[in-house]
Amino acid sequence: MADERNRVLMVSPFKHSQRGNSITCLRLKTGLEKRGFVIDLVSLEDSNALLQIHKMLAENNYSLIHAFHARHWGKMLEEMSSLQDLPILLTATGTDLHFDLQRNDPLVKKGLFSAQNIVLFHQDFKDLICVPYPLLGPRLRVIPQGIYLQNVSRETFLPLDFNQDDFVFYFPSGLRPVKNFELILNALQMIKPEYPQLKLLIIGAIIDYQYGKRILEQIKSLPWITYAGEIPHTAVKSVIQNCHAVINSSHFEGQPQGALEAMSMGLPCILTAVPGNLNIIENRQEGFYVHNEQELAEAAGFFMDSPQITKNMGQAARELVEKNFSLGKELDDYENLYRQLIK
Repeated sequence: MADERNRVLMVSPFKHSQRGNSITCLRLKTGLEKRGFVIDLVSLEDSNALLQIHKMLAENNYSLIHAFHARHWGKMLEEMSSLQDLPILLTATGTDLHFDLQRNDPLVKKGLFSAQNIVLFHQDFKDLICVPYPLLGPRLRVIPQGIYLQNVSRETFLPLDFNQDDFVFYFPSGLRPVKNFELILNALQMIKPEYPQLKLLIIGAIIDYQYGKRILEQIKSLPWITYAGEIPHTAVKSVIQNCHAVINSSHFEGQPQGALEAMSMGLPCILTAVPGNLNIIENRQEGFYVHNEQELAEAAGFFMDSPQITKNMGQAARELVEKNFSLGKELDDYENLYRQLIK
């Protein structure tokens, strides 16, 4: 039975759209509630988010706030500084470190300094905070995100129209500039005439309207590309079952969650050699790191030319995820942090 003294207010920038922050929050909320915590989740994308938080604070006694994304959290503190009266755990998720922090955004600084502990997804991210703000070093904790996909059922199965001989590259990403769609499109178009079986499947919401509109205009004359739009996370496993390799082409990442989900199902990967992707795989073991269109095209061609090696790399990818991105380990680490902060 949950103990009301373990009540946590979880504040996410997103909850309704299928994005990294929303999926992470729901995964942690579900897992930590099974461990005795009472968690109320509010999304800052709601127009009445501030009113919701006021109401929750008035009706409940919280022992901890768990916030996500330093800039969004800093902006909330600007509007409601009394939130700092409670212990705060902040999970830094990606763009707040690689983009907002690099611009010396004062809201990021406010969000970071408000927290008793700051969770990062990778050891490599520590310097991003410690160099400008060395006093924050002792507050940093590294917890890789756990990977969890629901089993496919009749309700979650999503049929897709691919042929048995197709080789389907899977690109799970919302449409926004940081995801660098152009790199994939240009690279795969280079080799498409040589590989008629090549297909590209894109899933993800249009996050930047103008950018998304331009990409969709570009691919509408390319029948080998399927844009499936935003799909429920419950259907992701059925989609991955249609695919043979996964690509992440981002300019930077918090953690390439969509790629890791596919790798957990035995798909080898192609990742850009950028912060957030680096030091996840060993190059040519679970997949390839690439720096440009030519290298991506060569990696994609290698997968299609070498089916047995591709299968072996996929198995290595599955084993890597099981070892390094365990949901149980993620929940253990967060539970320990929660209990340390709730006293």
